[in-house]
Amino acid sequence: MQNGEDVPAATETTKKPMPEEVTKQSFRQKVWRHLETNGLAMFPRPVYNRIPNFKGAPEAAAKLAELEVFKNANTIKVNPDKPQEPVRVICLEQHKTVYVPEPRLQNGFLNRLELPDGETGPAAIRKAVSRNGMETYGKPIGIEDSVSLDLVVMGSVAVSKEGYRIGKGRGYGDLEFGLMMHMKAIKPNTLVATTVHDCQVFDTLPAELFGPHDVPIDIIVTPTQVIETQRMSQRPGGVLWHLLSNRRLQLMPVLGQLRDIEMLAGRACTLKEVDTDVEDGAAPRPRRMRRRTRSHKSHSEGEGNTTEGEEGKSTGKPRRTARRRNSNKSAKEGAEQKPRRPKRPRPAIDFSVKISNISPNIRVRDLKQALSERGVKPQIMVWKGFRGFCYLHFFKPGPQKGEGDSTTTINMESVLAALNEMSVGGSGGADEPRDDKPRLLTVEPAPPRAAAEPQPQEVH
Repeated sequence: MQNGEDVPAATETTKKPMPEEVTKQSFRQKVWRHLETNGLAMFPRPVYNRIPNFKGAPEAAAKLAELEVFKNANTIKVNPDKPQEPVRVICLEQHKTVYVPEPRLQNGFLNRLELPDGETGPAAIRKAVSRNGMETYGKPIGIEDSVSLDLVVMGSVAVSKEGYRIGKGRGYGDLEFGLMMHMKAIKPNTLVATTVHDCQVFDTLPAELFGPHDVPIDIIVTPTQVIETQRMSQRPGGVLWHLLSNRRLQLMPVLGQLRDIEMLAGRACTLKEVDTDVEDGAAPRPRRMRRRTRSHKSHSEGEGNTTEGEEGKSTGKPRRTARRRNSNKSAKEGAEQKPRRPKRPRPAIDFSVKISNISPNIRVRDLKQALSERGVKPQIMVWKGFRGFCYLHFFKPGPQKGEGDSTTTINMESVLAALNEMSVGGSGGADEPRDDKPRLLTVEPAPPRAAAEPQPQEVH
């Protein structure tokens, strides 16, 4: 067992070139798919894009509670996800001080769990550790408060016996750890544990996938075993500002508060030079409007290269012109006609998202499939793949139909979170070189003017 001291990171000479298809996301998909297809996933489902709840989570929590490091711990930080709920229950049952982070760090940092007034039984404990209970009964703790942690319990999607951890891809766990390092809540002997299913444990994970911001794991606990990892990487020393953008600070006020404190102390807090999380502000290139007909395929897929081929056909225009002439002639002759149905106004756009860094070989169907896998279904997609980006538009009030007849309310934040670190590889065409290399796409809010642009190529 490591005693909590940082160990040297792997040297550059030990790193091997990675196959292009091997990414953190590929391991996440492998775990999520295995849990779902083998009957191991528990509520909330599906487990995709979550810290997955798994069969045996209470057993894993009980095994963790048997360890000396847990028995000796008085203050424990536990993530708020469902699979670690049994850990939070045991902590309160054993009268330990439990801290949980504010969801997505939107309205603060940590909450110290406290039971409802006058209630001490099992029902009160379960109420306090629930999602609503953590927010209702938790006492807010700021980054300037004094906290000392004996144990940190994190949720994971995949872990290795070398101590590498893969989360759900949104960076909350790593940022929480960096903030706790700033508070000096993490001591050299504070161990980091995780509870997972056995199928989430890998013998090795590629070291090349992990950076200085990734938090390593000391103890892996499953329903059947306890693994003391080798911990091949160093712990982050705090928040790594050069990996963050202005948008992160706007979404998580506690980060802006910490940055102000650091800058007043004279420390460098330079953010990303290229802020990929906000609109670049470049004026859109004027579009040349042109009349053309569309094939059924081009309308459904919205691909620029399919609609351009229709311009040379002359069968469409004369037919449309002839119909208009007949219609006008009959109107002049006073023929009775049915009243023209008024054009239905397009629903107001609630918000828009821009996806950029799109490879020339990516087709609309590739992107639509990737969006569907992450549960994102825009009402309108404006495809500008030839310029390397596209827009997704979502209508007010934002309900979106999913499987069956149920509806789910979506908003800008949920879409950006779902599409975080999305990669799509181009499939190539008949006359194009094949390019299977996944390219990390940039997903950011789009300004209202993007919705007002002419939209000749829409995908509904």
